Amino acid sequence: MKLKSIFPKFIEWLISPAVFGSKKKLIPGKWHLFEYYVDEGEELLHIDEAELKKKKIMYVFSFLENHEFIVDGNAPVKLLEGSTEGKWSVARNFITLINPKEFRNNIEFQFAFEKGNLKLLKKDAMGKIEFFGFFHAPKQNPK
Repeated sequence: MKLKSIFPKFIEWLISPAVFGSKKKLIPGKWHLFEYYVDEGEELLHIDEAELKKKKIMYVFSFLENHEFIVDGNAPVKLLEGSTEGKWSVARNFITLINPKEFRNNIEFQFAFEKGNLKLLKKDAMGKIEFFGFFHAPKQNPK
């Protein structure tokens, strides 16, 4: 596990046109987690692709055209546990995973696309980062 400052990367992302110009039509599809940051008390923990492979963590969001989502794999963080399927909706640059049983358990992420990758950011009420994940679409096999 590596501990790095996310703030320069985060600030760069916030001021980029990707944050406000994201296209929700790009969301449907399968998205594989390849890197993430999570708040561990007073520290922001960075888990990169090599660490995910080493720990055998595989996490995939499937956003379907009919606005349903399915999650496959082992959740790398507590925030993502328990949300295995449901509906999703988009407003501006926020995507909400709607819990079918209890709306109070909905999870809202800020999202953006950069270089074909999906970025999901979840902050708490105080603005502290709870989860900042980077997802890529599956690699296409040449025919």
